[in-house]
Amino acid sequence: MARALRIEFPGAFYHVYSRGLERREIFRDPRDYEKFLKILGEVHQRTSFICHAFCLMPNHDHLYLETPQGNLSKVMQEANGRYTQYYNRRYKRVGPLFQGRYKAKLIDQDTYGLQLSRYIHLNPVKAKMVKGPEAWKWSSYGAFMGEKKREAFLEIDWLLKQIGSPREFERFTLEGLNDPWDPLEVNGKGPVLGPEEFIEKIKAKFVPKKKDSSLTGLRELRREDRTRDVEQCVKGLDCEEGLRKKLLLYGLRRYTGLTLKEAGEKLGGMKPIAVSQTVRRLIEGARRNKNINSLIQSLECKM
Repeated sequence: MARALRIEFPGAFYHVYSRGLERREIFRDPRDYEKFLKILGEVHQRTSFICHAFCLMPNHDHLYLETPQGNLSKVMQEANGRYTQYYNRRYKRVGPLFQGRYKAKLIDQDTYGLQLSRYIHLNPVKAKMVKGPEAWKWSSYGAFMGEKKREAFLEIDWLLKQIGSPREFERFTLEGLNDPWDPLEVNGKGPVLGPEEFIEKIKAKFVPKKKDSSLTGLRELRREDRTRDVEQCVKGLDCEEGLRKKLLLYGLRRYTGLTLKEAGEKLGGMKPIAVSQTVRRLIEGARRNKNINSLIQSLECKM
């Protein structure tokens, strides 16, 4: 069986997850959790990855990683390899600890970054191990809430800037308790998580030349500030005002460097949470509604 396609380049963002062999435990007690975090810190010093969120569960883990050097394989091979050696020594066992290689989805952080962090932090709650994400010690949620010391490899400022404040981050996270969204099931379990435009760009750049990893990467997909262009293009679309506002938010997030808070201010002070949800629902609605899909395509063609 061919290995899953690995897409690596400087500036890429990923949802990375590893499961124990046959769903067995990979963390048995606090010492194991602490050791894995210590290993991540040491790997961070050598490979310069950035972690935007994490959650360690008894038989699996979730990491939201950014790789400025385009070196995800190196990061994960060293982290999981060293932890396996530690685990086997401690418990006097041999053989693999994890179920195959780590799994990773390249993500469009502008569209799904907040959604992914919410999914990761709610893992132990939805598994009914704790009542709230703040009660699970082995995740990054406490650092976002200012309740525990932040690991050296953890970056919380980017996500907080998108949503406005720790309080808004908490509110957004808890709203996900009734949201069945699962990044492992989105886009047909493919290797990329993002809107169709993002997926097509990645396919065009990487799939035909998957042996060539020397591309400039996701940073070049980030939009320069084209706010006025977006406003003019959306103004020319034939649709009712409510839908026009949603398309404007989509365009501001897709083609400009505005944060969720800044985009919301353009529409009279919408909260960052509302902006994120509006854009996500518009994208999901376009898959079912030909008119919305046509309007988005018209906007993209004009831009």
